[in-house]
Amino acid sequence: VPDAAARLSAARAAVSEIAEAHRLPTENLLSPDTIRRLAWTPPSDADQAAVSTFLRDHHARDWQIALTAEALTTAIATEPAPTLD
Repeated sequence: VPDAAARLSAARAAVSEIAEAHRLPTENLLSPDTIRRLAWTPPSDADQAAVSTFLRDHHARDWQIALTAEALTTAIATEPAPTLD
């Protein structure tokens, strides 16, 4: 669960940054549910093609995929920060 939470945080930040750059509400760029599903159950091959397919399967439009797939691929590959015990 900590890994999924880290992926979700990174994915939300990436989508928010892209939305802001394009002057779009974040939820219009990608639905929060799609971002959450991607973070919690990423494709087994977490490359850009697999992420694009995931987004398409979750009803993202081509323009949304074009804007977000690369950043989301990076976000879900993000390693969580180590915790200090």
